[in-house]
Amino acid sequence: MEDEIEVITELLTEVLGETKKSYKGSLQLSFNCPICDDGRSKGNFEVNIEKSVYHCWSCGDSEGTHGPLGKLFDKFGTKKQKKLYLLVRPDEKIDKVDKVVKLRLPQGFIKIKDTNPIYPPHKEAINYLKSRGITDDIIEKYDIGLTMTGDYGGRIVIPSYDKDKELNYFIARSWSSSSKLKYKNPQTYKDKIIFNEHLIDWDRDIIICEGVFDSLFLPNSIPMLGKHLSDLLFTTLYEKSTANIIICLDSDAWDNSIKLYHTLNGGKLYNRIKLIKLVDDKDAADLRGNIYDYFYEIK
Repeated sequence: MEDEIEVITELLTEVLGETKKSYKGSLQLSFNCPICDDGRSKGNFEVNIEKSVYHCWSCGDSEGTHGPLGKLFDKFGTKKQKKLYLLVRPDEKIDKVDKVVKLRLPQGFIKIKDTNPIYPPHKEAINYLKSRGITDDIIEKYDIGLTMTGDYGGRIVIPSYDKDKELNYFIARSWSSSSKLKYKNPQTYKDKIIFNEHLIDWDRDIIICEGVFDSLFLPNSIPMLGKHLSDLLFTTLYEKSTANIIICLDSDAWDNSIKLYHTLNGGKLYNRIKLIKLVDDKDAADLRGNIYDYFYEIK
């Protein structure tokens, strides 16, 4: 991996000039922007090698200087530089792993609708779901289940399916308040999937949220499985979405919401990015009624 990082760094300096700053063990670099640099060496043009994305914080919105790293070489580099980048980029190794490993639901998985509601462990799981406001309709829509055995025993399981309805991920959440490890998820690459893509209507408003439990309460929503947007989700939103994209992150992630707004609000997505600001430790489940009443306007 170190050799690949070194090659990519050399390619970037060929295209963009010398780095101004480096972070996170040289996986995130900053340069002067080839579009808006005024000679003051601000270093506003940032590249994240690990995530394979770039963004200029000065002209990213107005000039579209953000996106997958491959597009950076298309826009500013040569065909030879792009070809070399494709040979060494980190995603190449990830793709090979994904083709070999076929994901399966955890051992002993059973849908909630098929459980025994008077059997104590099943009853505990059902009560946990009800305590979070999850209804029978939600359980059925998202194929929510549980498992009592194996590595994921004692957990609620919410599966994810791709656009062809093939399993591509799942989350497993303990329903016990005494569990030290609340979540245990599969050893696969969550940044290479779009959670429950088969349920997304790309021609309707799409809501971007953090976690899967948040997404259960938000119409036509995609959880990022964290606070950061993957390269795949960014590209897919840019290419497929035709309506608004609404950002709804947790109340403790407002700075992340602002950064995500500026990341997305450019090119053909310009003016289609909306924000919801949650306050007082509220989460997506608290947004009862019309979500459009909660829009926050960037001044």
